Amino acid sequence: MGGVLHLPRALAVMEERGWDALLATSHENVYYLSGFRSFGQPLIRGTQVYALARRDRLDAPVVVAPVGEMDMAAQFPPRGAVIPYGTFHIAAPEEPVSGSDALLVRWGIDEPPRPSAMEALRDALGRLDLTGGVIGVDERGLLPALWQSLPERLPDGLRPAPAADAFQVIRAVKTDREIEVLHRSASVVEQAMEQALASAEEGVQEQEMARVFEGALVALGARPLFSVIAFGPHAAYPNAVPGERRLRRGDLIRFDIGCLYQGYCSDIARTAVFGDPTPRQRDYYRAIVAGEEAALSVLRPGIAASAVFEAAVEATRRAGIPHYRRHHVGHGIGLEIYDLPLLAPGAEMRLEAGMVLEVETPYYEVGFGGLQVEDTVVVTGAGCRLLTASDRTLRVV
Repeated sequence: MGGVLHLPRALAVMEERGWDALLATSHENVYYLSGFRSFGQPLIRGTQVYALARRDRLDAPVVVAPVGEMDMAAQFPPRGAVIPYGTFHIAAPEEPVSGSDALLVRWGIDEPPRPSAMEALRDALGRLDLTGGVIGVDERGLLPALWQSLPERLPDGLRPAPAADAFQVIRAVKTDREIEVLHRSASVVEQAMEQALASAEEGVQEQEMARVFEGALVALGARPLFSVIAFGPHAAYPNAVPGERRLRRGDLIRFDIGCLYQGYCSDIARTAVFGDPTPRQRDYYRAIVAGEEAALSVLRPGIAASAVFEAAVEATRRAGIPHYRRHHVGHGIGLEIYDLPLLAPGAEMRLEAGMVLEVETPYYEVGFGGLQVEDTVVVTGAGCRLLTASDRTLRVV
């Protein structure tokens, strides 16, 4: 979708830290800074792809990528220039071409690839006239040996500083375009869940329901990210892998599900009962919803993430699960399933308008099963707004 960088936030973070440039190296941050979608980075650890931008020209980054990925640049043109490196062979057309074919010829055939990623990076530094200063480097996308040797590999006068945490801070507040896509990502996963829930019948297997869910996601243009769909006591397994267990009367059905839509994650949870719920199932579910609602009621700019955690846990205990314990009650979401902030005890980060969060109060008990409700919200100037729309009550099917 082109550039998604939150420019004012990035500038503020760079000025605070005294950085002259930013170098993205991980799949998510390269995309965030430049819009380039690497094919190899998510598949092959150590694939070197970079996006480099000066502080005074953040909207004009230079992308360094294997020449074998120039078709990705042609299909999804990044902002700024592209410098290929390495070896890959593709035949030139016999006739003039246009559109993405012309971009593929330009970057994949006509542009001489540099012998290595580091030589291409040095070329990018020269193209941006970066001859001195501090570069904030997203060290998370580099193999340890490369990160440790980077000061020796950079031209004299340039000094790298670790910046993985800075990218997380910048990405914590979403642009309007990001919020729009996250909203759609949440909507898609909710639609797929409804189709899966409609397949509930006595004897259906967990893995059969999961196939319905994942097939629906693909049909809606998304990719399955994770599919925790579990019945009965298996629902107590936080990371339950859908298996051959068959649905029986009285079973809880717990969905903790997510997808990837246009590069952005979703992560929601719902719970249903096959048949009439028992008093304990109903009462405990009511308690976790009370916990989630308490968290939603305090979300606003300025509140500490830890205060949201405390509100949710305390409300869940008061509402009917006095022994309730959790290590967090939610997290940011975006290009990664866990963005900042984490709604956890001791978390000092203050919420800001534009943060998109998952809020959840799951409960797992061996032998009983699992109950979970999780929703996506955006923090607004006055509180928060739900991006999910599906029924949050204990569904009876």
